[in-house]
Amino acid sequence: MFEQQNPFRSGGHMGKSASRILSILRESDGYVSGQEISDMLGISRTAVWKNINSLRDYGYTIDAVSNRGYRLLRGVDIPTADEIGRQCAASVFGREIVYMASLSSTNNLAMMLAAQGAEHGTVVTSDEQTSGKGRMGRDWYSPPGTNLYISVVLRPPVFPAEASQIPILAVLAEMRAMRRLCPGLDLAVKWPNDVYCSGRKVCGTLCEMKAETDSVEHLVVGTGINVNANPSDHDMPLTATSLFMETGQKQSRAELAARFLEDFERVYERWLSECSLEPFMMEWNSASLLLGRRVDVRTASKVITGISMGIAENGALKLQLKDGTKRLVYAGDATLHGSF
Repeated sequence: MFEQQNPFRSGGHMGKSASRILSILRESDGYVSGQEISDMLGISRTAVWKNINSLRDYGYTIDAVSNRGYRLLRGVDIPTADEIGRQCAASVFGREIVYMASLSSTNNLAMMLAAQGAEHGTVVTSDEQTSGKGRMGRDWYSPPGTNLYISVVLRPPVFPAEASQIPILAVLAEMRAMRRLCPGLDLAVKWPNDVYCSGRKVCGTLCEMKAETDSVEHLVVGTGINVNANPSDHDMPLTATSLFMETGQKQSRAELAARFLEDFERVYERWLSECSLEPFMMEWNSASLLLGRRVDVRTASKVITGISMGIAENGALKLQLKDGTKRLVYAGDATLHGSF
């Protein structure tokens, strides 16, 4: 069963003709007549007009003047296939992008598409999530028009245990992308799946996998980044922040998505070639919110308390317990001691 779609901004790719018209308008310094567009694309003037209206439905502001034609006045900050694709230099991640105006969860649709055979690197984005989800069954604040919700389908040729390292890669890619978009941010990573800015959460990651005993059928990496949320959003958790709140400037969700896909593809390919997180351990540990601090790790059965000593090559959290012994924790929810 497919997700309910917005009747105007529904679908993944906009129509081919609409996309080509958008490119023509972007490349023009002034007005382009309907007849010129008609001749360039080999379509009727009526078809040009319909596609112009389709672009307006997507949110583009297009001026129309008799005897002069059309001119693009303003683009949109919507993470559509066209907006991300034209800015993204990744070769595989984002080669296929499915955008929906509203979804229960980008991970839900990505998992469904993966089960139907979606290719490695397929991306799902949405303007809002009505049932956004985080780890440990938590809800993820996902209002429309403000933040980035993006999921990537992966088909890693590794054992399921090795695939558990992928959230570390995603978090590093998220941090790199935010630094590229907003240099100077005080960003830190928190094992296993969060990015913090100035002590408050700005980004979270949720990975879901379907696997056999010795192989991964598919895995979906879902990311939510608070981009343009502001303090007046009363439903926003007090422990959260956004790029807008930290910089005082609105940021482009489409550009951030493009940077994330580029960085994620880069770290993922190196991880595959190295078969280890070793190349990334220094970067992670130097940015760790927990390193050298006393933490509580809530697992499925108990709470483990110790001093965080960073991550191991397999992605586990290294803890030094009260009696001085060392322990690796492979799964759980880590917080600073006493902050449950």
